Amino acid sequence: MQGVFRADLLERKAKIKAYHMRLLTILAVSVFVLVCLTSYATWRHFLSDLPKIASNEEIWTANRKPSLEMVDATGETITIRGPRYGRKVSVDALPAHVLQAFLAVEDARFFEHGGVDLWSIGRAVFENLTAGHTVQGASTITQQLVKNVYLSPEQTFKRKLQEMVLAWQIDSRLTKKQILEIYLNRIYFGQNAYGIDAAAWRFFSKHPSKLTLSEAAMLAGLPKAPGRLAVDLTAAPAIERRAVVLQRMVAAGFITQVQADATMRTPVALRVTADIPEGQMGYVIDMAQKEVEGVGKQVAPDRILRLTVDAKMQAAAVQAVQALVGDGTGTGVTQAALIAMDRQGRILAIVGGRNYDESKYNRATMAKRQPGSSFKPFVYAAALEKGMTPDTIRVDKPISLGGWRPRNFNGGYSGAMSLSTALTRSTNTIAVQLASEVGIDRLILLAQRLGIDSELPRNLSISLGAGEVTLLDMTRAYATLANDGVRVDPYLIERIDTTRGTVAFQRENKAPVQVYEPLRARQMTAMLADVVAFGTGKRARLPGGREAAGKTGTSQNFRDAWFVGYTSDIICGVWVGNDSSSPMNGVTGGTLPALIWEDFMAAAHEGKPLSPLPTLDDLKRPSPNTLAAFYESLADMFAAAGGQDVAALPALRKLPSPNAPTPVPATATNIGR
Repeated sequence: MQGVFRADLLERKAKIKAYHMRLLTILAVSVFVLVCLTSYATWRHFLSDLPKIASNEEIWTANRKPSLEMVDATGETITIRGPRYGRKVSVDALPAHVLQAFLAVEDARFFEHGGVDLWSIGRAVFENLTAGHTVQGASTITQQLVKNVYLSPEQTFKRKLQEMVLAWQIDSRLTKKQILEIYLNRIYFGQNAYGIDAAAWRFFSKHPSKLTLSEAAMLAGLPKAPGRLAVDLTAAPAIERRAVVLQRMVAAGFITQVQADATMRTPVALRVTADIPEGQMGYVIDMAQKEVEGVGKQVAPDRILRLTVDAKMQAAAVQAVQALVGDGTGTGVTQAALIAMDRQGRILAIVGGRNYDESKYNRATMAKRQPGSSFKPFVYAAALEKGMTPDTIRVDKPISLGGWRPRNFNGGYSGAMSLSTALTRSTNTIAVQLASEVGIDRLILLAQRLGIDSELPRNLSISLGAGEVTLLDMTRAYATLANDGVRVDPYLIERIDTTRGTVAFQRENKAPVQVYEPLRARQMTAMLADVVAFGTGKRARLPGGREAAGKTGTSQNFRDAWFVGYTSDIICGVWVGNDSSSPMNGVTGGTLPALIWEDFMAAAHEGKPLSPLPTLDDLKRPSPNTLAAFYESLADMFAAAGGQDVAALPALRKLPSPNAPTPVPATATNIGR
């Protein structure tokens, strides 16, 4: 019998089914939302701040502390400031036992996993649970690289999870060889040494390719606790760690037990490479460190600065200063500075004071002092630019300009003379007359074009060096004259390399800027050569007939004494005085500074061929030695005839003895030579 159709029951079942479907949908959506929220919360907590690996190059440089290694013009390391980063070493250049030592002790399954060794993690968990405390780790070399490059050393689950994620990422983008190479070149070994090259040099004074099995095992054991183990590699903890490495190498099948036992019986032979003392290179290093900050672009942290300084010239500069400047006894001089450069602006030597250890203040670049008559060449250069010549006549006589009555150093007057003679004798009255004729503004602009960056006073006393300038300013301006009027911009950094062999900065060859007419520059050189040959700069004459040009300078009351000059190869400036600006005992630019200049330049030119100064070919001048001999013989003739003014000749003035009475200081109008 067919039952009665119940539409209400079907409707009820449909409603129940729909209700259940709604519940299931709500439950599914809830679970989905919960999973999403949980995932988001987990991601936000553990991975939201996960470091990004921007590039393969970044893995080499990320989070490295800034380091400066400085090398001189010959490539010899001068010093290292900051961490000692080794040069990049390819794994192909390393002996097998070096690589095997690190693999055995840090990650024997390195070539078998994908950055994270899950099998080793499981084994470590079992061993640690069985022992009741941590007895075994499971970090791979890739994880250790991540920890050292990107993460902090804190032991948290979050940090460990991030370490694993980054290790997978690195393993997917780099080959095993690349990972191992970065690891060996970045790992910290203690004693401020980063990378296997730095460690091999630090502890054994050799390249990593020359490491023995014993040395390799010793180094491989250090990264576990570099702060403790690297203190003394002959101590028990370091030797015990080496034994652990050797036994791990045996277990990995890299060496035999016999080899391990023989190596463990081998005494540790250290040849520690000590830190290079900065000594009197300190002024160079400080200047280079300041200059690198102005490169104008982001430079890699592992920087190798290739400097222009010549180590032999630097030593000669220090020797020249220290040999003639002491504690002030006799001369009253306690400080000095020297800077030398070539015609391209490369700084070859710089001494900022008598002793860097006693005072790190760089008087060559920072101290502003009155240059005295060493400023006069700029006055004469301006006069030549206005149309005068070295043979133009002016009269040395008493003058008064606005109530100012400048006088000569010797107090007398010599009448009419050429500009060349006036500069040779350092005649004050003619320098002031020329400055008045040229105009102060024109004189200042010319000095600035030549290289004087210091602010100069707008009055006629500037013609006698009453302004304040740095030794670097003066030497640069003279260098421009030596360079046929092409401006010289001094620099100390030629190039910046990285430890990976890449070039981070290369100084560009700038187009020459002609700031003074070459003909006039050569006329100035000819006149300045006369100053050295038989003028106030006679004590700066160089041996062997080498031609030199330069000018002396002495500021008011003997507070500063200068000699700035050049040959065809090198431009050098010297200043002596006292930090307190107290007067010296009659020291002029033609005495102590000229002697220091001559000592340094004679040493700096050893082995260099004799090269003539860039003077005018049509001047037909006799050689400086010939002229000097002529004037000396002439002076002897006058003396024999009873002449009274011979002693005033600058070429015949003698350096005052330490026991000589101090000369009466000149008045403010008598700025000396």
